Amino acid sequence: MTIGEKMETSQDLVENSASTPLPLTEETQEGNEANADTNMEEAEAEEQEENTEETEKEIDWEVARHIVGKRVTVDLRGHRLKECPQAILSMENITYLCLSNNKLTEIPKEISNLCNLQELDLSHNKLSTLTRGIYLLKELTFLDVSNNEISEILSEISGLEHLRELVVSDNRLTAVPPQIRDLSEITHLVLNDNQITVLPDSIGELTTLQVLGLERNALEFLNPEVCKIEQLKRLGLSGNSLRNLPREIENFSCLEELLLDDNEFEFIPVQVFWMETLQMLTMSGNRLTSIQPDIGRLTQLTVIGLNNNLIEEIPEEFFQLEALEVVGLENNKIKAIPDNIANLYDLRELYLGRNSIEHVPENLCWCSNLEVLSLLNNNISVLPVEVENLRRIHTLILSNNKFEFLPEAIGLIRDLEIFFADGNKLSYVPVDFGTLKRLRQIDLSSNKFSIFPLPICNLKTVESLKLSKNEIESIPAEIANLDRLSSLYLNNNKIHTFAPELCSLIQLHILDFSNNYVEDIPDAISQMENLTDLDLSHNRFLEFPKTVVGIPRLERLKFDQAEGHPVPGLSDEIEFSNVSYLIVSNNTLRTLPSTMSGMKNIISIIADHNEIGELPDSFCRLRRLQVLHLNDNKLSSLPENFDHLRNLKDLRLHNNPLRTPPMDVCVSGVVQPIGRFIRRALEREDILMAKMFDVIKTSLTKQELRYLLKKFRFPDEKISELDQTYHGKDKLPERIYHAMVFWREFKGPLATIDELLRVFHLIGYDALCQKLKAMKIYAQRPRF
Repeated sequence: MTIGEKMETSQDLVENSASTPLPLTEETQEGNEANADTNMEEAEAEEQEENTEETEKEIDWEVARHIVGKRVTVDLRGHRLKECPQAILSMENITYLCLSNNKLTEIPKEISNLCNLQELDLSHNKLSTLTRGIYLLKELTFLDVSNNEISEILSEISGLEHLRELVVSDNRLTAVPPQIRDLSEITHLVLNDNQITVLPDSIGELTTLQVLGLERNALEFLNPEVCKIEQLKRLGLSGNSLRNLPREIENFSCLEELLLDDNEFEFIPVQVFWMETLQMLTMSGNRLTSIQPDIGRLTQLTVIGLNNNLIEEIPEEFFQLEALEVVGLENNKIKAIPDNIANLYDLRELYLGRNSIEHVPENLCWCSNLEVLSLLNNNISVLPVEVENLRRIHTLILSNNKFEFLPEAIGLIRDLEIFFADGNKLSYVPVDFGTLKRLRQIDLSSNKFSIFPLPICNLKTVESLKLSKNEIESIPAEIANLDRLSSLYLNNNKIHTFAPELCSLIQLHILDFSNNYVEDIPDAISQMENLTDLDLSHNRFLEFPKTVVGIPRLERLKFDQAEGHPVPGLSDEIEFSNVSYLIVSNNTLRTLPSTMSGMKNIISIIADHNEIGELPDSFCRLRRLQVLHLNDNKLSSLPENFDHLRNLKDLRLHNNPLRTPPMDVCVSGVVQPIGRFIRRALEREDILMAKMFDVIKTSLTKQELRYLLKKFRFPDEKISELDQTYHGKDKLPERIYHAMVFWREFKGPLATIDELLRVFHLIGYDALCQKLKAMKIYAQRPRF
């Protein structure tokens, strides 16, 4: 990767902190479910890490090595190498070597054997030091050791006299050695994301340097010696603690890009205004309260980023900068857009979101080269009809304003691709809105639509449509025209019917239908062959919609009914689902179906706030399961083979009446001790129950036994079988004993000691009940 590719784009610099919403992002989830989603993603990443973990695998040198003339390259990026392959160290003719994205902790000193090496990429490893062998590579012109754990550059760096590009970003440097002066041919020095507090005076001797990156360090001042580097074109100082710049900075005669975002400036340093070669100036995330009139001197500026400050007005001199193409002024205190903004004829991107603007002047519409316009989070209620002049706009952001209608002329912005107008008071869109044939993303959430805006159904290019938080009652059949739709958000409306036409949207990947009034889902939903994410939470289902099981590629299913109608059970057919992430919280489930063991892809199950009293034994066969949340249920025990869930990494069982095992065993979430405890507890309970049966068999009369069997609801044929098999007074104890054994088999997991005590208490066998209780207490006493 070249230095240029590692640098941030001008738009990133201007927007700084992502003020403008990114297209196609999903809404943030809150509370426990947000944590659950995070845990699911982390668990999935960990599983992938484990599945791909391997020792150094056989290297296919035919693929890794390329020879073009005298240039010999070896590319071993992403091979998960823990050691540098010895074979490389004897390839003296290598000119380019890439070992990035591995697990290297050191580089052997024998790397110095590569006497022809010109480019070396060791980024994204686990190096804590650079071996001295690297400093002996006399022909090296490019060295990238970014994203490691290096804390020091040795003085031997002076040996790399032909080095032109050095990248040591995202390490642990606190200083730069004075010997940096000896890199007499260096043009790019990138030291971003370290802990550097001061620069050596010798840095001023790097007369060939063109790019200096010092972003996100710990600088409180800039060494004036830097200002002696007359050839410098780009200086990155964002993310430090600078309050001012040295007076000498005005000496820069070639500087084109100055990045000062996220510092502590209260004003634009006066010296900046003397750098008339500047083309990019970014000071977002500071404490600027104004833009000085001297800004008009920077006539070559094409990009200026002043987002996230305290600026109240734009001075007249600002509009003398007729070369401006990108302007970022989001998240300030600006109240008005001056009329002479029309002077900025070359303006392509204008970011004015999160201010206090109430009026959009007609003159803005004469900036006819504008491609991106962001006005989100202001107090604007009307767009001028001249908006039709903005024919080149492809992104228009009007979110969170006070619009009650859109001008008809908006239909003439034929290049529009992204349109966000969520958080307004719109109840319809103009008919001509349906002529915007390039529109791909639309967000009209949180408005006042009671009827689905039909003109949208003419836009066959739309890929993402958000109509969340409106008052829409039905979906028109014409929605089937949107055959390129990939994500559709209809949550928080008043929709009663899942329109069959939705099932024809076979390109749909994401569908959010939560918080509506839907009662069932049509069978045709199985035709949605690309649907991977479905949210049906908070609706009025009387039972779990088993039709969703037929969706062939469904990965995430959310069915949380906290604000809907809870269902008592899941369909047994769920075993045929390909779902990996399942949320069924806030229902009235008493158990999870035993067929769930057939869900071959399931990784995460969230079933909080139900009435689950037991888990079937088959549940323990979900070997891929990594996340299990069963908070606020009625579990008193876990299945015997619970520790077979070996991949389980996130277990939550809070607010359950757990006894086997108790909560203090489960709180760690580690399944092995949970499994051991369960088996030991079951063994102890088996022994204790057998002893109780021995006591019971000598304590009941024939009549008491018959009464007990009726209370146990034994089948009549079983009672007759016991009478015939163990007939006579002398075989009464055996009859009682085998009756108790049958009761345990008959009741299964519900045949606990506590249940036995409850029954004896209810039928009035108090003396026997007290004796059995004493046995239980004695068995549970601490043993020292």
